[in-house]
Amino acid sequence: MRDKKFLPAIIFVVGIILLLGFNQFVYEPAQREILNMELETRRLHEVEQEILALKARHKSLAALVEEKELQLDEARNFLPPTISQDKFIDELYRKADSCRVQIISVQAGEVTSAEEIQSQIVRVKAEADYISLMNFIREILDGGRLTSLEKISVSTLEGKFLSCELSFKIFAEPIKNPAN
Repeated sequence: MRDKKFLPAIIFVVGIILLLGFNQFVYEPAQREILNMELETRRLHEVEQEILALKARHKSLAALVEEKELQLDEARNFLPPTISQDKFIDELYRKADSCRVQIISVQAGEVTSAEEIQSQIVRVKAEADYISLMNFIREILDGGRLTSLEKISVSTLEGKFLSCELSFKIFAEPIKNPAN
């Protein structure tokens, strides 16, 4: 008679254990998988919408790809394969002329090479008014290659003119070692 009283309790406990096991090992993993699929579907839908917006804006994705390739080429030229200080000095004189800066002298220092990059200091002595000097420096730093202003020394001349010494650091790709 005792066994008959415990039988419903045992069935109830086994049923609860089965329900917990089902919940833990079947239902919750399935719910997580469904949620992951919904998130992935939503992300793919957003990507599709972005592509459609690009197509609408640019009419032709081939033209967009071509434009991006040109921008990539320009970015690659930002760090030239060699120092080419003569091209940089030509650029200095062109920018000075357009900004009304008079270059007194230009002196290129030694090229230093590291594993990651080559660099060279180019010292420039110039005379100009304040605005022209600032425009000149901005033009050089915003130019077509990686350049930094390392040092600036300014003194006043007569009137509103300034005499300055600038040190620009120009960069290039590292020297490739043929042994590699």
